Amino acid sequence: MKKFFFIFLLLLFIPNPSSAEDIKIYQTITQTEFDRFIEEFGTGIAFNPMAPAEPLGITGFDVGVEIVATDINETESYWRKLVEDSDPDSYLIVPRLHVQKGLPFDIDIGAIYVETPDSNVTLWGLEAKYALLSGTVATPAVSIRGSYSKLDGVDEISLNTQTIDLLVSKGILMFTPYGGVSAIRIEGKENSELVALNKVEQTSFRGLIGLQFSPFPLFNFNAEVTLGDVTQYGLKMGLRF
Repeated sequence: MKKFFFIFLLLLFIPNPSSAEDIKIYQTITQTEFDRFIEEFGTGIAFNPMAPAEPLGITGFDVGVEIVATDINETESYWRKLVEDSDPDSYLIVPRLHVQKGLPFDIDIGAIYVETPDSNVTLWGLEAKYALLSGTVATPAVSIRGSYSKLDGVDEISLNTQTIDLLVSKGILMFTPYGGVSAIRIEGKENSELVALNKVEQTSFRGLIGLQFSPFPLFNFNAEVTLGDVTQYGLKMGLRF
C-alpha cells in the first residue's frame, strides 16, 4: 500500500513526468533479453482504459491528460543495452493525451497520442467501446473494449499492441469505481544492423482497478492500477461531459 501511494505522489509532483530516454539497440542483445524487453516496453505503450464502463452518450466527450508509470526491471541487462546512457529509471513514465467521444447505440470511440520530451519515443492508439449494459441508479454498467497502439519514432524497433478489455463500473455519488480484465497481444521486432533476432509475439492477461472522482461539474480525476506480469499505475485529469 505504501508503494501504491508513493507512485501516485510521484506522478502528481514529478517536475518532468517523462524521464524516458532515447530507445535504441546500443549493444548486442540476446533473443531472451529482447523478448523480455518487448513484454515490458509493449505494456508501457499499451492502451489503458482510464474511464469507467458506462457510455458517454451521443453528445458526450472525455478529454484528459494522463500519466502512466510502468514498473520495469531496470537492473536487467536488456534495459541497460537499450537506453541511451545505460542507466534506466525504475519506472517508464509516459504522458498521454487521451480523447474519447460518445456515439449512438452506447458506443464510444477514442484515441491517445504521445510525444515524449527528451526521447525518441512517440506513439498513438485507437479504441472502441460498446456498453453491454449502460447502467442505471441500481445496476452497474458493463462494457467490452478493443484498442490498438503503435510505437513511432524508434527506428530500430517496431512495436504494436492489441487489447481486449471487459469492464464493469458503478457510480456512487461523485465516485465511480471500476474494474476489469484484459487480454493483451504484443508484437515487436528489431530493425538493427547490430543483431538478427526473431519477431516477438506475446499474449498475456491482466486485471485492473480504477476510481473516477468528479468533485465538480465537468471535471474528473482517475486513478488506475493494472496488475499482471508487468504492473502499471496511472493518473488522469480531464473534462467529461
